[in-house]
Amino acid sequence: MLLVTNSCSDYLDVDHYDILPGDYMFQSEKNVEAGLVGCYDTFYPSKEDNEAGADGSMWGFKPQFMLANHPTLDTQASGWDKAYCTEDWTSSSTEFLTLWVGCYKAISRCNTLLAGLETMDNSLFTKGEQGKKEIEAQARAIRAYNYLMLAKNFGRVPMLMTGETYSNTPSKPRPETEDGTWNLIIEDLDYGASILDWTPINGQYGRVTKGFCLGYEAEALMYQKKYAEAKIILKDIIDSHTYSLVPCFSYLFDPEKAWQSEDVFAVVMWTDNGKNMSGVQGWSPEEDHYMFACYNTASMEYNGWGSLFISWECYKSFEPGDRRRAASMVALGETNPWTGQTIGAKSAPHVKTGSEYMPNISSLKYWRVNCDYWTTINQPFTLHNLRYAAILLNYAECCFLTNDETNGWEAIKEVRNRAWGNLEGNLNDPNYPIPMQETVVEVPDAKTYYTNYKASKGYSADVGIVAVNMERRHEFNSEFSFFYDLKRTGMIEEFINKE
Repeated sequence: MLLVTNSCSDYLDVDHYDILPGDYMFQSEKNVEAGLVGCYDTFYPSKEDNEAGADGSMWGFKPQFMLANHPTLDTQASGWDKAYCTEDWTSSSTEFLTLWVGCYKAISRCNTLLAGLETMDNSLFTKGEQGKKEIEAQARAIRAYNYLMLAKNFGRVPMLMTGETYSNTPSKPRPETEDGTWNLIIEDLDYGASILDWTPINGQYGRVTKGFCLGYEAEALMYQKKYAEAKIILKDIIDSHTYSLVPCFSYLFDPEKAWQSEDVFAVVMWTDNGKNMSGVQGWSPEEDHYMFACYNTASMEYNGWGSLFISWECYKSFEPGDRRRAASMVALGETNPWTGQTIGAKSAPHVKTGSEYMPNISSLKYWRVNCDYWTTINQPFTLHNLRYAAILLNYAECCFLTNDETNGWEAIKEVRNRAWGNLEGNLNDPNYPIPMQETVVEVPDAKTYYTNYKASKGYSADVGIVAVNMERRHEFNSEFSFFYDLKRTGMIEEFINKE
């Protein structure tokens, strides 16, 4: 061995690149684009992000969908995740700590990139100054997105800006007012919207766009109760005709249908069919785009874990003819149309299941393959962070709050027309697991229905706001917005008490 080693000195003389110069990222357009990828990477989970008790392995799905749904009690969790429903958490619990750590990780990366980008000459970019601005716009939009998530959960938070990271600025105070938080978010998104186009740069879906920036800017304005300003922005998105409702609501959640016409912003997760450790079947994914969503949402009767159950109250709240329920949830006695597995068939049927006696209803938005626990614990799926349906319902909310009732009901009508299957007639998909609606049906008038619904439940909120939120209840169950919408519109306490 000594002879071999000594005779191969040239082979052993290698250059080491483990530690790059501090300005390496900013020496060329190619390098800074690679740095930007590092900012986009924060939309994906990472098994390495387990700092200070935080859990990054389910980032993007958990805690995001849990915090957006479980506090409404329309969805619930058992086992390790039951604290999301009992609110039995502290500042050191993973429920909120993971969100804090994950968001500031993204913000710190963006701030480092933005600081170095300022030092780069325009001549380094193929498109000159415009190319440099496009990178700045994307990084600032990603920063704003993470601040929006923090603000919705924590209110005022330390606003670390360009060059400031959680390491070099650990004690920066929060803004004195909530407006100070929202204004900085809006400033970043407004800049992004002024630079970026409706279509993603280089046709690379997954990049932020003008629609991303305007959609989240409108939401931030709604938190400031600036409904007239938000309404103008939302109407611009609608009038751009960039987005449209997917004709079949269920198509949104089919694993093979990624980045559809309705997605303003989405994150696509792929799968290795359970072969998670360098080709060996098992746990511990080595790729960021794998996630155990199937395992977390499948029925416990069929090897699922208890992170997501849907309440019987929500299940029973759908109007007759609303096809969103069949596409979103499968209850005791029903069969998952994608896997052929019937809930209650393998064990004594109970309306409650699990150690905390959760409602025996599972989400079909994420459970569309067989989960056999040992080999298949994940599946490809799409995180629909912002859908065109949300743009329409946010627009309806702003219309109702600016005395524009007619356009508010029209926006709701568009969402409900798809929900009743009236866009499915031309799809010609006879083998789809849920039979298509081939003829146009009459959709109940939303204003009439919700006027009666408000009276029967005794809501004090305006009928338009009740209507918008109940449509969100059925449209976005187990997605990423419902609790925040109820809280922002002042309906969360009434909703829990009355539903």
